[in-house]
This record gives sequence, structure tokens and C-alpha cells, in this order.
Amino acid sequence: MFMRPTTVTYVSNGFRPTGNNSHFGVDFASNGTHSIVASANGTVSRSYYSNSYGECIMIVHQSNGQEYETVYAHLRSGSRRVQVGDSVVMGQEIGIMGSTGQSTGQHLHFELHVGRWNSTKSNAVDPLPFINKSQETPTLTETTYTVKAGDTLYKISKMYHTSVQAIATLNNITNPNLIIVGQKLKIPSN
Repeated sequence: MFMRPTTVTYVSNGFRPTGNNSHFGVDFASNGTHSIVASANGTVSRSYYSNSYGECIMIVHQSNGQEYETVYAHLRSGSRRVQVGDSVVMGQEIGIMGSTGQSTGQHLHFELHVGRWNSTKSNAVDPLPFINKSQETPTLTETTYTVKAGDTLYKISKMYHTSVQAIATLNNITNPNLIIVGQKLKIPSN
């Protein structure tokens, strides 16, 4: 029903709903640039900065008459791609993994609530058993594009219906304003 919200598989902190060291989600951790995607179709309920969650997005989902809400926390500063009220589809990029808010290193803190999120997190469940293994994060295929005079990553991203960040990440481009005529770029597509 839900897909893993990142290609990162390493879980640095698991779900623990009780005890002094409770943790109401799972943390997927890795260095580098990693897209965060919506784990199911839904509507963005919150997209904001929190002192604890940092850059955070929450999405409400409906499935078989049941309401769920997912939480994507500690995103990279300025990387949120969606706003409250936006409809999202499973696998759509919504941000980039980061380390904002109360975070000790780069990771995605991911929560799943059966019902709506609340500050006591009484509806939180371990999200891992809900992840449909047949709907894992889609593998990206690549197209190659040769840069021509007058091209920009923005122009190329619009031609291929992708983002500047996705092209820059795939090609290890640190300055998205600097591409060279004749340069061969890998273009991601789902």
C-alpha cells in the first residue's frame, strides 16, 4: 500500500513506541543527495519548518476507507517541493534528505499514522510492515543528452519533465549554473 520514501535502505533508528527512548518512526540515513518521495497518493496536510522536525512535510492518504498520515522530517533546508493542499502521487519527489531541526546527522525521519498525526503520536505505527515490497522506489532509467549552445539545466529539465536537482544529482554537478557545450548529461526518467 505504501512505498519506501527513499532509495536509502539503511535504518539508523527503528520504531520504539514505549520507554524513555521512544521513537515514533524509522530513520533512513545516508550521506550524499537523496530524493524523498511521497510513499502513496495523497494530499499535503502540512509543509513547514518545525523546531523539532526541521523542514517537514505531512501527507494524508485514503486507502480502503481508512485514513493515514505520513511524516517526512529533517529535509534539507529549502528542499520542500510541495505546499499545503497539493495533491501528490506515489513516487513523486517532495524533498531532499537533510539534517534540519533536532537532528544529529543526515537522515529522513519517516512516520506512519493510522488516522491523523497528533502531538502525542497515539496513532503512530511501525511503517516498515506497511511498505509494499512490489512498489519499492522506482528504478530510474537514463537518457543521454549532449549540451548545446544556449542550454541551461532548467531548459533541459523542462524538455524531459524532470527537475534541475535530479539532473545535477545524477551527473554529480555541484554548480547547476555551469554546464559546457558538448557535455554529455544523463537524464533521469521513471
